[in-house]
Amino acid sequence: MPRNIQNTLLAIALVALAGLSYGYYRLYEQRDALETNIAYLTSTLATTEKNLEEMTKNSQGLLDALAAEQQKAGFLQEQASTYSLAVQRLSGTVMNLEKLTKTDPQLLAKYSKVYFLNENYTPASLSLISPALVFQGKEAYFHTQALRHLNELVRASQSAGAELKIISGYRSFETQKDLKSKYKVTYGNGANTFSAEQGYSEHQLGTAVDFTSVSLGASFEKFDATTPFFWLTENAHIYGFVLSYPKRNAYYIYEPWHWRYVGVELATKLKNEKKNFYDIDQRDINEYLMKIFD
Repeated sequence: MPRNIQNTLLAIALVALAGLSYGYYRLYEQRDALETNIAYLTSTLATTEKNLEEMTKNSQGLLDALAAEQQKAGFLQEQASTYSLAVQRLSGTVMNLEKLTKTDPQLLAKYSKVYFLNENYTPASLSLISPALVFQGKEAYFHTQALRHLNELVRASQSAGAELKIISGYRSFETQKDLKSKYKVTYGNGANTFSAEQGYSEHQLGTAVDFTSVSLGASFEKFDATTPFFWLTENAHIYGFVLSYPKRNAYYIYEPWHWRYVGVELATKLKNEKKNFYDIDQRDINEYLMKIFD
């Protein structure tokens, strides 16, 4: 082989060897860089995992704290609701007490030989009953706050074809005294069986009335045989009225014409339980005083 060819081949081999050596060098260099990167990434990953674990712990702590605050907020809200309810109840109690102090305690007391009204007692306010509702259109008065109930009762009886007429309403101490004196002149001691002494009459309260019918007029002793009376016995409680002196009562003779306003709630209770006003303990009656005009 000619020498120049050998030299050329040798040169090519040397170049190839140098290139191969450089390739190996670059490969090792890249391997080292890759290993360095892998080590860095591994370290970074470990740090990230540690940070993530720490963040998870912190997050759990925040969640626990949030749950605790929510629980506290719920407790506070419940307390606030309880407090608000207590305030409402207290406010209602105060209003009821104020209402009770402004209501005449005599209105539900048992008179008729039990409690006494002196000559100075008059209802807080009296109003004229419409002459159209009174027998012969005579002047008669009734307690102002209860008057609407009386009007509704009489007009309801008219609508039902059992027209009532009022023959007597409020009577003062002196009027009752004069009336009783007249009865004693006529009936002697027998007057005590049907007429109250002054101060013991329900009429002085302004919440008692004597009824009659159109057909009976002033002679109302047989009132219990009339349609208006039967209508009253079934419907008077709706308007707050009760029969004061039923048969076999311990105070006066049976007076089917004499009715007293005691409030709708108490009248309805007495009707439902088939009891009479004077059969109930005074302490139980007093519980209805606050609602007497409702």
